[in-house]
Amino acid sequence: MTKVKRVILGFSGGVDSAAAAVLLKRQGYQVVPVVLDLGGADTPFLLVRASKMAARLGLKLLVEPAADAFSKEVVEYLLFAYTHAQTPNPCIRCNALVKFACLATVAERLKIEKLATGHYFRRLAGASGRPESSYLRACDRRKDQSYFLFSVSGKLLQRSLFPLGEISKEEALVLAAEAGYELDNYRESQELCFLNGERYQEFLIRRGVIGGRGKIVDTQGRVRGEHHGLQNYTIGQRRGLGIANPEPLYVTKLDYQDNRLLVGEREEAYSRRFKVNQINWLVDPPSQPLELECRIRYRHEPGPAILNPLADGQVEIEFTSPQFAITPGQGAAFYHGDRLLGGGIII
Repeated sequence: MTKVKRVILGFSGGVDSAAAAVLLKRQGYQVVPVVLDLGGADTPFLLVRASKMAARLGLKLLVEPAADAFSKEVVEYLLFAYTHAQTPNPCIRCNALVKFACLATVAERLKIEKLATGHYFRRLAGASGRPESSYLRACDRRKDQSYFLFSVSGKLLQRSLFPLGEISKEEALVLAAEAGYELDNYRESQELCFLNGERYQEFLIRRGVIGGRGKIVDTQGRVRGEHHGLQNYTIGQRRGLGIANPEPLYVTKLDYQDNRLLVGEREEAYSRRFKVNQINWLVDPPSQPLELECRIRYRHEPGPAILNPLADGQVEIEFTSPQFAITPGQGAAFYHGDRLLGGGIII
């Protein structure tokens, strides 16, 4: 008797999770779709969408409560980071500590080994006798989501499937449409799930993050104006400073200690060296300086750099050429060619 292959699939009912379900079914898997209830205002809509799409695929949808984990691991972390003059990336933390963690909880409860998601990402299994996998950027570079997954533990990635890693977004759209997804009003979601139509500043005020006003100072030490709370600014920002200057000015630093916003011309927002902590390695941690490529935000093309391990477990990154707006709180992902080596948080 052939053993049934079962897999837990993170399922929102959107294009990508629908296409992932189709591909997994073609590969012979019995797909168990799981939608995570994060407790947001749009939860009723998401649950209805996921339920309808699961039914069209002939699958029974499971709903897993995840609001408490999301609030603790993502929302509270964001509020802390913004009050300490950092610009965090919520998706990096959410993937590791909410999405994959909750899917793994369901898998353990149902005694299912494999997990899957609709991320554009690749895992290549190790050769015979070698359990290690390699984790690679997606074939569709426009949709590659490896940057958002560097913080997921290797143990969870090792047991995960990423059926969309080898195909393009256009192919995913076709697969979803053939499965019954209605594409008439389809558009890519650009909004973070917890904002519920708000701007970041509105969300922070509603949650009690109201920083005090302070000085805007240029790199020569001259006071140029007044800021409205450091939580409203990020490194590299140009608009909204309220400063008249012959050349555009950009935020170069959020000085949390003295509650100052530092600004300068564009070239002054470039730097090449910074430290990284909270590192998650997907390969053996290096003990010597390592040449690699580093990505400092999602739309940043990885640039050549040297990684220097430090005694405290942190690393120092030095880019070959200066990069624009290296921002504390954002993720730094490490690559060697297409291979994702790991990453951490810029400090």
